[in-house]
Amino acid sequence: RFGCVREVHATSICTIDKQQTYIANVRNSESVHWLKCINVEKEVCEQNSTMKNGKEVLSLLGDKISSSLLRDGDSTTIGKKNVLVRQCCQTSQRFRQALFYCHCEATLETLDSTFSFRDALLNHLLDCESELRHIGSCLHQSATEDCMDLYGAEPNSMPPPFLFTFQSTCSDASLSSIARSLVESTNLPDANMQRLFQKTFAAMTKDGLLSLYDPEEDLYLLVSCNRVLEPFLKRSKGMDDGGFVRPNIPEPFFIRSIPRKRLNELASYLATQQSNSS
Repeated sequence: RFGCVREVHATSICTIDKQQTYIANVRNSESVHWLKCINVEKEVCEQNSTMKNGKEVLSLLGDKISSSLLRDGDSTTIGKKNVLVRQCCQTSQRFRQALFYCHCEATLETLDSTFSFRDALLNHLLDCESELRHIGSCLHQSATEDCMDLYGAEPNSMPPPFLFTFQSTCSDASLSSIARSLVESTNLPDANMQRLFQKTFAAMTKDGLLSLYDPEEDLYLLVSCNRVLEPFLKRSKGMDDGGFVRPNIPEPFFIRSIPRKRLNELASYLATQQSNSS
């Protein structure tokens, strides 16, 4: 629990055989737990790295534990199944389909440990994106056209990507109410409410869900599959929707911020879908 301090004193270490392991673990469950934590810490220090999300932790827990957590009977499920079908967490199917993402990949924020605010923010952004049918309905039309040009899409060939400002989300009454409810019991609710917005934006940018498109204009891009990732991947293969060969394009800066594994999984999924339909 948060704020709870534990101290374990080991007075002796005895070697036991496999038949005695279960009984020993039951009787000394807390000591065994913290010894395992110490072992994980040593492995992380030896690797000179910092664990950031659930996927990186699973590999250190061993095959049996990671398999039970994934509930698929296979500890390597994350590597074998894409985010649309694996049962690794409670992320809604809407986020999986729209962003090819799940909360196992999320950068944690202590003020939003259950991702309730992140979920609300993502739903809000996806709702706003769905309302954009054509380039003429965009509030930031010029920037949107430039953005589409960077990943090789014609302005009127598809629904445009969603560009928005940080301030526009902070001023949303529903999001502000959710943020307020999460921090109202803290010592500095007003400061923590602003911090929650800022930290969540920073975390989602780090996770490749958002991209700071124009710092001067405070413009962010929602990096969704249908409107950003898929059009870019199709063009990066040198082919458009009609099957006509077109020149490859370099990766825009907002594509380079996407975790490479997510791009590879999405590219593999699209290739499978195309082969199945042909």
